[in-house]
Amino acid sequence: MSQARLKSITIENMKSFRDKTRIPFAPLTIVVGRNNSGKSTLIQSLLLLKQTLSDPRSYLPLKLDGVVEAFHLRELTHGWPEAGDAVTGPTIALEWESRVDVEAALNKARNPDRVHLATYSGVPWLENLPDTLFTTSELRIHTLDANGTALLAGLEIEIRERRHRDPLLLRILPDGDAWYCEWLGQQSSRIQVELDHFIPYLRIDRSRVGPRLAERAWHNAYLIIFEQPLEHLKQIIKYLFYLGSHRSAPQGMYRPATTDPMEIGISGEFAAQMLHRKQSEIVHFLLPDRIASQDGWSVSGRPMGEAINAIMRALAIDAPLQVKEVMGMGFQLMFGNANLVHVGRGLGYLLPVIVLGLFADPLRFVNKLSNVSLRHYNRQCETISHILMEEPEAHLHPKAASRLADYFVSLAMANRQLLIETHSDHLVRRLRGLAARAPSGSPLEKWLLKNVVVLSVSQDEQGCSCVEESRLTADGWLGDHWPAEFMDEASDAEDEIYNAKLDKVGGFIGAGPGVTMVEGEEPEEEAVP
Repeated sequence: MSQARLKSITIENMKSFRDKTRIPFAPLTIVVGRNNSGKSTLIQSLLLLKQTLSDPRSYLPLKLDGVVEAFHLRELTHGWPEAGDAVTGPTIALEWESRVDVEAALNKARNPDRVHLATYSGVPWLENLPDTLFTTSELRIHTLDANGTALLAGLEIEIRERRHRDPLLLRILPDGDAWYCEWLGQQSSRIQVELDHFIPYLRIDRSRVGPRLAERAWHNAYLIIFEQPLEHLKQIIKYLFYLGSHRSAPQGMYRPATTDPMEIGISGEFAAQMLHRKQSEIVHFLLPDRIASQDGWSVSGRPMGEAINAIMRALAIDAPLQVKEVMGMGFQLMFGNANLVHVGRGLGYLLPVIVLGLFADPLRFVNKLSNVSLRHYNRQCETISHILMEEPEAHLHPKAASRLADYFVSLAMANRQLLIETHSDHLVRRLRGLAARAPSGSPLEKWLLKNVVVLSVSQDEQGCSCVEESRLTADGWLGDHWPAEFMDEASDAEDEIYNAKLDKVGGFIGAGPGVTMVEGEEPEEEAVP
C-alpha cells in the first residue's frame, strides 16, 4: 500500500508569490486571509497541474485552459513580465511521502546484482534492501514562456529514504527538442527521457547497455527508488477532489445520470446525480458528533443516502433528505416536504460539501466495513484522498458553518487530507473550541494539535504574498501567528458596541439584557414592557 500523501507545495514567481514560499499540508489545513491576498493561488497551483495531467496530449507541459485559465504563462508569472524570447515562469515544487514495494521494483529492474548495483549507481544502501522503502520526495517543476508558449525549463526530483540521511537527486534538462538526465550530477548519454507532461520516465536499451556499465546501474536504481514515488504523485494530482466557491443553483427536477458519475463537478453540479445513482452504495465515515468520544473512534459503513442524513443531523440540520422519483421525468431532492429549490440556498450549497467528503472515501462502493475501529479502517485503505475546497461555509447559518469543523476533522481522521480555503471565523473558532474542550492528553486533543494547521496569507507593501503557519494549542489558541483581521473582527465589533452604549448611558453596562449598571450605583432591573 503506497499511502502516498502530499506534505507541502512550494511556489515561486507565481502570481502574487514572488519569493519561494513553502506551504505545508496537514491532514486538515485551513487557509485564511483577506480577499486578494493570494489564498486562491495555493489551490490554483495544484489545479493547474491536475488539469494538465488530465489532458491526453502527453507532450503538453502545462495546460492553461480549464479551472485555471490564462492566455499565456506570463499571466501566471509574478509581475506580469513583458513578452520576450524567454521569460522565466513560475516554479512549483511538490513534496510527498509514499512507500515503495521493493520486490515489485526489483522485478521491474530484472533483479540486478545488488553489489554491482550499489557500487556503480553511487547508492551504497541498495546492496541491502528491506521489503519496503519509506520515501519523502520532491518534484521541482521549472517553467518558462517562450514567445507565448508555455514550456518546461527543467525538472528536479529529490528523494530521501527514511533510514538514510543523504538525498538522491535526479535532474531532467532540455537538449534542443529532447531531454537528458543527470544522475547524482553525472550526465547520461544512454538513458532516454520521456515526459508525460511533467512526469519523467527513463528508458534504456538493454541490448546496447550492458549490465556492467554504470548507466545500466543508474537506470536500475531509478526503477527501484524513483519510479514508484513518481507514479504515486501522478495519481495524487490526477485524482485530486475539488469543489470551488461558486456552486450550481439547485433545481426542482434533475435528470438521472446515464453513466456512473466519477466526480461531483467543480461547482457541485453533479452532486445530485451522484447521490441519485449511488444512494444505496456503501460509504465509510466517522460521525462528526462522535469525534470527542472517549470510547474510541469507530467508522460506519452505510448507504450514501443514510450517511448524508446522519451527517446533516450532526450539522444541526434536522429535515431529512430523500430522493423522490418522478416517473418519466427524473427525480427531485426533498428536504421534508419541500424540494431543494424551496429550502434556501444554504442547503443546496452544503449538499456538495457532504457528498464530496463521502465520495472521497478510499473504500467507497467496494467494501462493506461497518462499525470497525478507525485504526482498522485506515489500515485497509491503500490510498489517501486529497480534497480541495473553497468557501464551504457559503450561505450557511453560523451554527452549521461552525459544525463544519467537526465534519472536516472526522474526514481528516478517516484517510482524507483536506485543504480548506475559508472566510468563516466560526469554523476556525470551532476548531479552537474543540482543542480547548478536549480533556488534557486525550486522543482528540493530541490529534488536533498534531494534525490541524491554520495558514494565514497576507501581502506586504509591495503586493507580494507570504504565508504564516499556526497550529492549535491545548488552550484553544493559535500558537505562532494569529491571523490578522480575521477572528479579531467579532471581538472588536463587540467592544465598539459596548463602548458606544457606555457613552450613551454615561456608565457601565451590565452583562445581561435589561440590566444597566451606572457608575456608583448597584445593578437595577429595568422595567420590561
